[in-house]
Amino acid sequence: MTEPLSSTENKWRRRCWLVLAAWLLSTFLMSFEEVRAVVAWPLVVNDPAASGDAAYVMADGYAYMERLRMASDLYHMKRVPKIILLNEQQPAGYNFTRQRLETRVQRAIDYLELYGVPNEIIATVDVPPTTALGSRSEARAVASQYPELKRIVVVTSAPHTRRSRLCFRRACAEDVTVQVVAASGASESAEIDEPLWLEYCKLAIYYICA
Repeated sequence: MTEPLSSTENKWRRRCWLVLAAWLLSTFLMSFEEVRAVVAWPLVVNDPAASGDAAYVMADGYAYMERLRMASDLYHMKRVPKIILLNEQQPAGYNFTRQRLETRVQRAIDYLELYGVPNEIIATVDVPPTTALGSRSEARAVASQYPELKRIVVVTSAPHTRRSRLCFRRACAEDVTVQVVAASGASESAEIDEPLWLEYCKLAIYYICA
């Protein structure tokens, strides 16, 4: 006959099963975008009626195109007269029509033009190539290179909105109004597939360092 488990062994076995059940449950639930959107809710701030002197589109990430589309919408709705992009000079592929290698910023400008945004209202901002906190660097660059802007609309993905607003509010002067627009709903954003715990960690780091 097998000896009965001691109370200590039973306790640890129950704990292991509880941890395993919690992990399986969280893994299953987090596979649904609606659930992930609820988990991301504290990260999201959004000003749906935002308008200002210019819209700055936060760079990088595979959701960049959805941010550009939102920026074009703001322009066509006459919410902003200017769109500012990060002047990314990294190669972004060969353009066979123009027969030349193009940069990321040129691809972004071309994409905006597809949505009816005229080239002359698009401006760029330069940021040092190596920065520890990219969002903070973008915010500081916009604040220093466009000091005439008194109302800035920041366009980014839903899970990044709170962090982006934090960076711009700290980088800009006190008399500058900063509004943030989510490029799409949290459950619809391409960024919702990224590890959400990482975004919470980034928000904490930026809160301390930005």
